[in-house]
Amino acid sequence: MALLLIFSNGAIFHFVASLWETPQKSVTSLDASCRTVVVLGGMASENRSNGLPRFMQSSDRLWQALWLLQTGVADTMVISGGKGTLFDKQRSEGLLLVDYLEDIKVMDERILVEAKSRNTYENAVKTSELFTRRGMSKKIILVTSAFHMPRAARCFKSQGFQVETYPADPLSGVRPLQWNDYVIPSAGTLESWEILFREWVGFVMYRINGYFKEQNQHDQNGLAQKEHV
Repeated sequence: MALLLIFSNGAIFHFVASLWETPQKSVTSLDASCRTVVVLGGMASENRSNGLPRFMQSSDRLWQALWLLQTGVADTMVISGGKGTLFDKQRSEGLLLVDYLEDIKVMDERILVEAKSRNTYENAVKTSELFTRRGMSKKIILVTSAFHMPRAARCFKSQGFQVETYPADPLSGVRPLQWNDYVIPSAGTLESWEILFREWVGFVMYRINGYFKEQNQHDQNGLAQKEHV
């Protein structure tokens, strides 16, 4: 009962989540020289009955990125997201979102898509390849969920990006705590803990796999191996 009361308490979760998540920031605090916004997938899946995207809570990522583009804070937007698994029969999330934006007359030449990545690390790798092919500056505004930003930002920095973070849909909320957050148990809070625990496990596994190593470290290791051979 004690554990149930602790993990269903909104105030406790808000405190822990706020320690982990990348803090929200105003647009005025962004580096004005960063003119490309990169938004990560994981926000929509295909509704097989009508072929349209089924948007989830993390779709706040897309709306925040579109706002940056449409208000002139950025002049280019890159959507990075493919299929979550190797045998996923759904359409690539990136292509699904592009079709949706075309249908609602928002898609234009300022929006690019990377539709082959299957996870956060591949988001960074495939986006880096896209930037290299197009000769684009690697100074970016990175948009993803606040709980996901610590892992995502490290992945992109490891690929040589200069990252300005602009987190979306924070688990810790965007309003002041109310009295009921302190005293009334919440089933929704229990579900939010699952998201946070899964992200912590992902962060640890990425660190173990070396996905956070800086690009120059990879280059130096490769050069040392060639010299040894």
